[in-house]
Amino acid sequence: MRLAALVLVSTLAASPAAAHGPIPIQPEVLWQAWSFDPLVLVPLLLAHWAYGRGTLRLWARAGRWRGIGPLQVLLFLVGEAVLVIALVSPLDQLGGTLLSAHMAQHGLLVAVAPPLLLLGQPGVAFAWAFPVRERKGFFGSRPWRALARLANTLSAPGLAATLHGLALWVWHSPGAFDAALEREWVHALEHASFFGTALLFWRALVGARSVRNAAPGIASAFFTLVHSGLLGALITMSTRPIYGWYDGRTGLWGLGVIEDQQLAGLLMWVPMGIVYFGASLALAKQLFAPEGRNVRPLAAASAPPPLAAALTRSSKSTRVQPR
Repeated sequence: MRLAALVLVSTLAASPAAAHGPIPIQPEVLWQAWSFDPLVLVPLLLAHWAYGRGTLRLWARAGRWRGIGPLQVLLFLVGEAVLVIALVSPLDQLGGTLLSAHMAQHGLLVAVAPPLLLLGQPGVAFAWAFPVRERKGFFGSRPWRALARLANTLSAPGLAATLHGLALWVWHSPGAFDAALEREWVHALEHASFFGTALLFWRALVGARSVRNAAPGIASAFFTLVHSGLLGALITMSTRPIYGWYDGRTGLWGLGVIEDQQLAGLLMWVPMGIVYFGASLALAKQLFAPEGRNVRPLAAASAPPPLAAALTRSSKSTRVQPR
């Protein structure tokens, strides 16, 4: 089905991660602060296995680089590496000591990893990862079809951008932000909200192939650019601490609470803004495409195609049905 990639990859976000610990991370022990939570590592490894197995099976039938090219493989692997940096590396634990580190983690989860993963065409790879009979039974089931319809509705550009915006603003409110730092289950919910809504948002942008779809995509990307920039600016320009959790912690790294807060706001305001602005420009190319021609805006890889379409195309090119 069309949403194989979206659902499987979103399990990475739904997996609980340990809340940022109460003990501040000192510079001399930073590289000992890796997070090896199996509820994070196992979904990462499963997604990597499924993508690799499906890609190799596809190439065995259609020929190397057919269906999924080297650029798509590289994009997916880089996306996985970004998730490892955000959820496994010491950046995760450092987020409990520095707000700027925490904001960097959020930026990776919402603006970097999702588009890279989706541009890697995981839907095609996941469709080929398992035997045809099992695929047809699962993806043709009524619950999966209902989930696919729901996800298609939620990934409409306007609605996806709204949901993603709500997640950003709600979780960066002082009460919710501090609660996520203090409680493991709230922290897991925060990450799931960020990453899940980001997948919906970027799926809408990556899948905009026509002039008709480009305009809503541009509006959604620009809307996200503006409101996320506003949130970053508010954090940057605040003259008093917004999040009480970091009081007394940032000094270990030679930063005052306000300095750390300003750096965090700038990370949301500028780098994330550049990503959203770049997406807007990429989509804008659609408006100048020759009439009747569809151009894939963000890369040669677009939103994951339907399972049946992926199998049909590959079968036609090889004259062999996948086993």
